[in-house]
Amino acid sequence: MRVRWTIAAAAVGAALFGAAVAPHDPSVSVGAPWAPPSPGLPLGTDSAGRDVLSRLLAGGRTITATALAGAAAASVLGVLGGLATGWAGRRTARWARAGTDLLLALPFLLVALVLAAALPAPAAVIAATVCGGAPLGARMIGDLVRHARRAGYVEAARGRGEGSAAIAVREVLPSLAGAVPADAIARFVLALQLAAAFGTLGLGTDPATPDWGASLRENLPGAALNPWALAAPAAALTTVALTTAAAAAAPAPARRRRRPAPPDATALPREAGLVVDGLTVVDADGRTIVDGAELHAAPGEVVAIVGPSGGGKTTTVRAALDVLAPGLHRTAGVVTWHGRAVRPGRAARRLRRAAAGLLDQDPAATLNPLMTVSALVLEGPRRTPAAARARLAALGLDADALWHRRPGELSGGQAQRVALARTLLGDPELLVLDEPTSGLDPDALDLVAAAIERRRGDGRSVTLVISHDAAFVARVADRVVRIGPAPPAPREEPEPEAGAHDDARPVLDVRGLRAGHGTDVLLDGVSLTLHPGELVAVAGPSGSGKSTLLRALAGLHPASAGTLLLDGRPVPWPVGARDLGALRGVQFAAQSPATALNPAHRVRTAVARPLRRLHPARSREEIRTRVAELLADVGLAPDLADRRPGELSGGQRQRVAIARALAAAPAVLLADEITSALDPASAADLLHLLDRLRRDGTAVLLVTHDPAVAARADRVLRLAGRRLARTENEPHAR
Repeated sequence: MRVRWTIAAAAVGAALFGAAVAPHDPSVSVGAPWAPPSPGLPLGTDSAGRDVLSRLLAGGRTITATALAGAAAASVLGVLGGLATGWAGRRTARWARAGTDLLLALPFLLVALVLAAALPAPAAVIAATVCGGAPLGARMIGDLVRHARRAGYVEAARGRGEGSAAIAVREVLPSLAGAVPADAIARFVLALQLAAAFGTLGLGTDPATPDWGASLRENLPGAALNPWALAAPAAALTTVALTTAAAAAAPAPARRRRRPAPPDATALPREAGLVVDGLTVVDADGRTIVDGAELHAAPGEVVAIVGPSGGGKTTTVRAALDVLAPGLHRTAGVVTWHGRAVRPGRAARRLRRAAAGLLDQDPAATLNPLMTVSALVLEGPRRTPAAARARLAALGLDADALWHRRPGELSGGQAQRVALARTLLGDPELLVLDEPTSGLDPDALDLVAAAIERRRGDGRSVTLVISHDAAFVARVADRVVRIGPAPPAPREEPEPEAGAHDDARPVLDVRGLRAGHGTDVLLDGVSLTLHPGELVAVAGPSGSGKSTLLRALAGLHPASAGTLLLDGRPVPWPVGARDLGALRGVQFAAQSPATALNPAHRVRTAVARPLRRLHPARSREEIRTRVAELLADVGLAPDLADRRPGELSGGQRQRVAIARALAAAPAVLLADEITSALDPASAADLLHLLDRLRRDGTAVLLVTHDPAVAARADRVLRLAGRRLARTENEPHAR
């Protein structure tokens, strides 16, 4: 990727400053018109006897500078317009979209010609690029911003009290770091082509001024006498356009030199199913992520892949399918499917297209937020509405109720099952399920297990299940493969003395909370008290409103009724209306590790932000030290502080999000399925951390479907029928 940008910068730099090395004055005649190449004139002369090489070196300055100015203007206006419309309400966004649609409906070439007739050529190029490019950029950036507004890292910024402008600059813009340069380069290529077209039509600069577009028009009649006079400026234009466009293109998977394969590497025994032998994956810095992984799954078999969080389970499977995340590279190993070698590139694409179905670790993040459930599940060949509805029903979903909803209107468990239904509808021969049960209630988990068990023993289907849920693995798997080091035994820690705080004034007191999505009321008249040091677990079926409850308490979801008291003080429901004390007092750790962290920020930055915002008296050195302590508290190595989310596993991202929430030193921690992506040892260590915090008085309201986690709570409440109620088998406060 860096090489592409270097080549593009060199091409643009040569176009801008090439005149400095021109061997002749580009405006002075040095020979007969259209003279062929000769000593001293390596490209011959043009229509006026001027040196073609000198005209070539000097002819890119004006056209390139104009294109850069047009691209900058169009991109800046597009980004600003996209931020404004993406952040605005639905009504404003609709009017803005109507305006951009109107501009895009105008014939671009006609607008450009009208501008060329009314303005000087450079101004016309800039104005036309803005008219044609800014609306497209605003539409693209607006859609990305609307999606980012629902991301966990934006909600975390709102939860620490940052305003809209700060969030747009510090969180949203960096997350668009890949889209904005790509949009700018697209506008640059458009402006370059437009400036060249104006020059070719005689609408460009003074004929005496070197210009690649004008050179095309002037030298076309003499192409037979000296083809270089025509070919040189055309090649220059093409080179600048292609190198800049290539710089913004998605990088092809980097190929490292492979280790020499054994003589029979491509003639392995024709063993049916998937075979992975000696697979090794490294990151961009050369660190080994997976070292010599081995895996075999036969037709009709369900193979579970287990191991510690961050141990390489997901990376191994994605490397076998050649869908590694950017920065990761497969350097060794052989993958075969039914005895045929599957090499990275075309063979792996053919396998994915013909036989594979992949359910990612955070499937909700893979659902297009602009598509309805019906469009999502019907996307693909040989799918019918009847089959789609039946599959949704088999996973415990009301197809009629969800059919026209978008992913943002689904609970985490509902979105997970919609993604699973979408994957299963293709009936893939090779099915890969990455943590398919995280965040599901027991009833939904039973339905997922039944869907997997229907594939077992059919003599055709190969199923890989990556999971930390030991009970689920024992239930569905024929064999278990461990990848990564064996996890350490969970540390034994004393039980928290939560009962010592029972007589204290409630730290959190909720009365008559009412909230929902539009006309769909999920919480009605909910009341809850939480004492210092208390752990209260909230259970209930998927879609019942558990996450909505936590988000409303965090100020991230609107409440239509009710009161909220923190340490006896009234607290407004919207997070934007809360003071610094209320922001510090209540912090939220969300369910989805995929969107919890800003992809543009390093771990150190993500954890340091709330420290700077909510504890402004801390020095830079104190913040750096505290970041290291927080990462250690959640079981992460210090070197992870310099990594970005794309370089972390799902469990590691989830622990970083918890460290970020704990950075505020909250009196109340709202935790939504925070152990769902963790292996048992990491989950136990995290629960021990919560126990230590509780001994210091921190109260925890925890949403969970895990009975083992709920068993550690002082109280267990079940959310059903819009109300919270104690469970009959509720554990007593210790």
